Amino acid sequence: MKRSFRILVLLSLIALVFAQEVTPKNSMLKSIVLPGWGELSNKSNSAYIFLGTEAALWLGFAGLRYSAHVQNIDIISYSRLHGGLTDYPDNNEFWADMGNYMSYADHEEDMLENRTPQDIWSTDYQWEWESNANLLTYDALFRKKELTLLSSEFVLTGLIVNRIASIINVRYLKQKNMQISAFALPTQGGAYLQLGLSF
Repeated sequence: MKRSFRILVLLSLIALVFAQEVTPKNSMLKSIVLPGWGELSNKSNSAYIFLGTEAALWLGFAGLRYSAHVQNIDIISYSRLHGGLTDYPDNNEFWADMGNYMSYADHEEDMLENRTPQDIWSTDYQWEWESNANLLTYDALFRKKELTLLSSEFVLTGLIVNRIASIINVRYLKQKNMQISAFALPTQGGAYLQLGLSF
């Protein structure tokens, strides 16, 4: 997720450097920085669709990331209260292991049986759930947080798709001679449809 976000920011910064003119000249680069900006340069009302979509996606991304942050705080508090956790590493695998084992001792034993002692966490990070119900509740909290983070990654994908769609739209606005061709052929049990797009 961090990689996708860095790529998105890097592309936007590079495009911003080359998109300073107000004229439609660099409108495709402007669409990379902010979908809808290129359409505004071409005086198209479609700009507001892309700008609105961009704003909604960023709000959704921020909301999901904040929600994941709050869920993470809940997970830490729950682990301290019902799992006896006092310290923890900055590692997502540790939190996954806490949902897989009733205690640090169980985790340690399993790692030794699998001949992977290097995967045993430091003794500073010991835990022991009060009951199996506590373990199941923790696991549900952890999975919910992971699902929230995964959803935020899909929103990042939406931000990239919005930029691609804006670039295509700007190219259409700049070259009004875009041609769309279609070819349909009936086949057994259905039909074959081929669409062509040329600029």
